[in-house]
This record gives sequence, structure tokens and C-alpha cells, in this order.
Amino acid sequence: MSVDVLAFAKLNLSLRVLGLREDGFHEIASEVQTVDLSDRLSISLAPSGVSVDSQLARQGTDIVERAAVTLLRRKRSDRGVHVRVEKAIPIGAGLGGGSSDAASLLSVLDRLTPPILPSEELLEVGVEIGSDVPLFLAGGRLLVGGRGEQVQRLPGPSNRQFVLLVPPVHCRTGAIYARWDAIAPAPRAKADAPLRRGVNDLLASALDVHPALIPYHLAVEALACDYCGMSGSGSSFYAAFDVPTSAEEAAAELANRFPAADVFVCRPTTTGYRIAEGE
Repeated sequence: MSVDVLAFAKLNLSLRVLGLREDGFHEIASEVQTVDLSDRLSISLAPSGVSVDSQLARQGTDIVERAAVTLLRRKRSDRGVHVRVEKAIPIGAGLGGGSSDAASLLSVLDRLTPPILPSEELLEVGVEIGSDVPLFLAGGRLLVGGRGEQVQRLPGPSNRQFVLLVPPVHCRTGAIYARWDAIAPAPRAKADAPLRRGVNDLLASALDVHPALIPYHLAVEALACDYCGMSGSGSSFYAAFDVPTSAEEAAAELANRFPAADVFVCRPTTTGYRIAEGE
């Protein structure tokens, strides 16, 4: 039996960095929306062992394999699993594709290997795997805090469409945060200060580390949209639109101007993943 899953991407509609924690992670506050740009996972139980067929697994750094091994060990299960990942979410773009794949795998594999873990225990496994994994276990429109493990659902998803521009630039999260540590202004924002959509504290750091991102940032800022910003630590930029035709026109304009970039029109989702039935 094989279960096919669509693992959704995320956009940081706002991102505030509050400082470096004692554990080496950064404290954040962020409004996040999952969107329907997705990877596809095919998950099959096996008699034993964990195998993952994916672009990242072939590079030896696959988060999905880590998620499977960690979950099966936590459940003391002697079952194995095979996972095939078809990537569509760009890598190193601040869209959380790897974390989304891991969260989808955790949710499905947990159900395939009873007894099912309590939701808080599955969340603990997610936190162990990666900072963005918990938000994908929930999905929808969320307020995210801590290092990413504090997830609170916000009422109703955004009803806007998002034009997503992904430059051919791979941003390493660690390098962007390291630059933020070096240039962040003092005093820094307070945790309870209101979040503003389109404001991302890591933008200046990303543009400093990767000046090639500047033309993409300026192009998105020039669009007649409701708001726009950078997702995560980059390199993706998004613009929000109330009118679908305006989103399509903006996407066509960006695709024509930046032929080497990826351009998507995305819609909000209410979950972090979805079982793909007959697709």
C-alpha cells in the first residue's frame, strides 16, 4: 500500500527576529501562511529499514529520512518505510519545502504504524527534526514563535492569492542569520510589538549576503499589490493580490522580466499537507 501526499510550501507574511537564544537558535515571531505550491511524497511501509528516493537524499542530507528514523525509534516500531519525493518547491528559497516534506511524512507514517502518538508527542518529534516542521503539522494561517515550536492558529486563512518570485539564488539560512547577528540594530524589537505584513527582519541581511537579489526585491516592491515581502531567510519574494486577474498579470510580467527565475501563483491552504487521491 502506498499513500501519496501533497506537502505544501509556506510564506512568512511577517518575520521578526528577537535575538539569539542560549541554545544557539534565534527567537522569532512570525505570521505564516501555507500555500498550495507542493512537493509530492509516495509513502510505502516496508518490512524493515528506511529508504528515501529524493534529490536531497542523493546528496546525503535528507530531512525526510531523519524524520522517519526518529519517529520509528520513538514508537519502538520494527516496521520500515520507503519514501519517494518529487520536488516542486524550490530549495534554499525560504519556503520550507524540506520541513514540509518531513511533517507530511511524520503525520502519515504515524497513522500507518499504530498506536498513533498524541498530537503533543508528534509535535515534540517535529521540533527535534527542524524548527519549521511544527508549523506544517498544523498548516493554515499561523502565529509562530520561539524557535518555531510555538504554533498558534489564527482565525481564517488569508483569502488573497500570492505571486511568488524565486530567483536562481540559494540562500543558506545559517549565513543569513549570522549576518543579521552582525548588523541588527539595537535596541531590537520587543516580542509583543505588532507584526506588520510584508516586514521581514532578515531582508537586509539577505540582500547584503546576496546582492544579486536586489533587482528581484525591487521588482516585487514595484507591483500594485496589497502587500509584499521576502519569505523566511530568502531567496523568495511574494506579492499578495485580492483580484486573481491582477495576480496573473503580475506573474506574467515577472516571468517575462526574469526568465531565469521561477514564478508561481499560489493560493492559501488550511492544512500543511493533503492526501492526494486520484491525482
